[in-house]
Amino acid sequence: MSFSRRRQLSGRQSQLCDRGRAGDGGAHEPGNRGRARHAYPFRRLARTNARIGGDTTYGNGEFLQWLADRSITPYMWTRDSIHRKNSPFYGPERFTYQPEHNRYICPAGQPLNYGGRNLRNRTYAYIGTRKRCGACALKAQCTSGTFRFLAIHMDEPARQRARELANTPEFAQAQRQRKKVEALFAELKNQIGLRRLRLRRLKFVREQFFLAAAAQNIKRLVRFLSQPTTPALPATT
Repeated sequence: MSFSRRRQLSGRQSQLCDRGRAGDGGAHEPGNRGRARHAYPFRRLARTNARIGGDTTYGNGEFLQWLADRSITPYMWTRDSIHRKNSPFYGPERFTYQPEHNRYICPAGQPLNYGGRNLRNRTYAYIGTRKRCGACALKAQCTSGTFRFLAIHMDEPARQRARELANTPEFAQAQRQRKKVEALFAELKNQIGLRRLRLRRLKFVREQFFLAAAAQNIKRLVRFLSQPTTPALPATT
């Protein structure tokens, strides 16, 4: 049997987080466009009021909404556009939403009316007018175009909830716990050499991973047993 085709091992493919624990989970697929593909390994968490930590890869709106629907608290950064982070203009957080009229109010007090939705990007469009934006005193801080265009994600409430959680002490604690899990996978890949799996089929992959984890635990056991003991101080009179 030829094992020329090897399969990658990733921390995202191997570690789930239990109730009250933070880690990484989900199978990351190349070319992911933000769909809720990461939700499959987390199905067992849906039966508990769990909390979960992850990197920015999992901070897309669809997955955050999936977690919110199942009362799972997400402690992860959102996947905000790099253009939004580096933009010198007002961000969406400076606009106030009016649900009764389905519109946004800009910092200057002018409305941006609903203009449709983009199914490809999963966003709602809210657009100003040339008349309102052209004579606005804050236009230089708002947009470089003739009017302001605001794109709001369809799952923006779930994204906003994740942003608010990022400022809590629980978020910092979850990220610290996640680093402990990531450190174990980093040791497996960089020191033990488990960067690629040599065998196919899940049962063989599981055996190889268990052997690597056993070697990792033996290293920790040797380090623990070889710690020098502090000699007892002689009694003084």
